[in-house]
Amino acid sequence: MKLKIQELDRVIDAPAGANLLEVLRENGLHPDAPCGGKGKCGKCKVLVDGVEQLACQTSVDRDLSLVLPHLDSAQILTDARTASVKPDGANRYCIAFDLGTTTVVAYLMDGITGQTLSKTSCMNPQAQFGADVISRIEYAMEGHAAELSGCIRQALGELTESAAKQAGISPTDITAASIVGNTAMHHLLLEIDPKPLTVPPYMPNVSEGLTLSPAGLLPINPAGTVRILPNIAGFVGADTVGCLLATKLDTLDDLTLMIDIGTNGEMVLGNKHRRIACSTAAGPAFEGAKIECGMRGAPGAVDHVTVEDGTLRFHVIGEGEAVGLCGSGLLDLIAALLETEEISESGRMESGATYQLEGTKVYLTQKDVREVQLAKAAIRAGIELMCKRMGVKAADIRQVLLAGAFGNYLDPRSACAIGMIPPVLRERIIPIGNAAGEGAKMAVLNVEEYEYSKRLAQGTEFLELASMPEFNDCYVDCLCFEEE
Repeated sequence: MKLKIQELDRVIDAPAGANLLEVLRENGLHPDAPCGGKGKCGKCKVLVDGVEQLACQTSVDRDLSLVLPHLDSAQILTDARTASVKPDGANRYCIAFDLGTTTVVAYLMDGITGQTLSKTSCMNPQAQFGADVISRIEYAMEGHAAELSGCIRQALGELTESAAKQAGISPTDITAASIVGNTAMHHLLLEIDPKPLTVPPYMPNVSEGLTLSPAGLLPINPAGTVRILPNIAGFVGADTVGCLLATKLDTLDDLTLMIDIGTNGEMVLGNKHRRIACSTAAGPAFEGAKIECGMRGAPGAVDHVTVEDGTLRFHVIGEGEAVGLCGSGLLDLIAALLETEEISESGRMESGATYQLEGTKVYLTQKDVREVQLAKAAIRAGIELMCKRMGVKAADIRQVLLAGAFGNYLDPRSACAIGMIPPVLRERIIPIGNAAGEGAKMAVLNVEEYEYSKRLAQGTEFLELASMPEFNDCYVDCLCFEEE
């Protein structure tokens, strides 16, 4: 069968009866399929002979004319609060990667001066197999581990070549690399069996830091080395260790809460005396995957909403037509509707099943509100239970460091208004950008920083929330939108 992709003026072949989503994947078109092709998210919409259909639910039974949705690249956060590191000078050129569930960022650096020579980024191509790590782990366990590893290795290779080209060097001039990522991304990249992450006690198959040859992993100098930072637990990975390295949390006098909210929510509470980490299934709601009009932070996304004289005002990325809600806009909208009493403290939408932003096709459903309640309750419960284990109160926390793209763009007032973060901490919230990437840069520039990352991982206690008898009660208590 022949499939004509109209906007690309491209024709691809497909066997009769093939699943359209699978055909698009195999031809490198990376359709947006947060649910992994199970027909649940409704995001893989394609015009098939002029009729909108879900690619995952479409069988190729004839020659087809296709129009794929135009997917603008999301705004990918690459900057961070710069940490201090003295390069060891062992490598002329180094490259560091922050391998996120949704996005991947590469930093090419001068190994002598520590200067960033170029940086580049892309969406994680594994997203076509599911927005969240559990979907990808399941896909790997169904016999597709090599496919998942292969597509991300290809992305890392392309980023390496792009970064080198921008800096005017050859990829083989690079002799050292480092990679941080959550535990699932770590295992899927290296084709390590992820099954232990799915069963109690949810611990990694490999925790320790690894120093590997670049062969088959990165197109840098074959004699070079790749440093993979260590994992702490099943869902607290090397990206969290990168954040700890960048913030030097173990040297701080003040009790500090560090939160990195992505498709998973990792948190660390502590200071120079002690630190505890936990992970919560905050997940895809803040990435748009389970939200009816949800989308990533790309042109057309509503990213901020405010209330002015009782009227909702909103901002759209790119200043064009509003086509969806990204995470920060979703949080703001719910906070705004709580303020105008369109949403009750219990989460019930007072005016009906949906709320539509005036003058747009963007709307919020009751189900969307419930998804946010589930996500924010998981984060708040994690904060409360870490405080309990530490023997402190939320008010004792002196600063809250928000890492990652979502944390960088969200309005602290909204996060506190819905109760995701204790309201007493509102004035203590500090966005720190891509701290995981900053930690990766430090680890590749100086081998002592890499060794330090191992000590940070080993010295961090892990709190498995699911095993705590009080978790369910705390979680339920945090579902409402009450501030206190």
